[in-house]
Amino acid sequence: MKKIKFLLYIIIFIGFVSCGYSKLNNQLNEFKFNRIEINGDKRISYILKNNLNLISNTESKKSYDLLINLTSSKTSKIKNTAGKTTRFSLTLNADLKLTDNSKAIKNRSFEVSNDYDVSNSHSDTIKNEKNSIQNNIDTLSEEITKYIQLINLN
Repeated sequence: MKKIKFLLYIIIFIGFVSCGYSKLNNQLNEFKFNRIEINGDKRISYILKNNLNLISNTESKKSYDLLINLTSSKTSKIKNTAGKTTRFSLTLNADLKLTDNSKAIKNRSFEVSNDYDVSNSHSDTIKNEKNSIQNNIDTLSEEITKYIQLINLN
């Protein structure tokens, strides 16, 4: 019985010790951003800039300048019989202008859309809208990252 407990403690200890953190796709992030300029909503721009700075590798030889023009729009998607909106659609558009070391310019447009429901309380509706905005920003930063990674592969 003591041997089983001892063996169990060793297995649990090894499990905890072997846990480590490393970035996924670290080998693909062989680029850095010299300058990131984002025009648009300040809150969304700030979060997007932070997300993009997280993937930047400061020791890389390839460097880029980013200019992003953001536009966001909120439209009514579903209305009930009384004419009240029950679901909104939130769209985030980004026009990316990417300049590399050799001054080659690449342009690309991204569009991300997400829906959120109108709740009975106003604070829950605002919370749903903020969650939708955050999901759009995360998706947009992933798409921009994948695009730059594909450019680096070529």
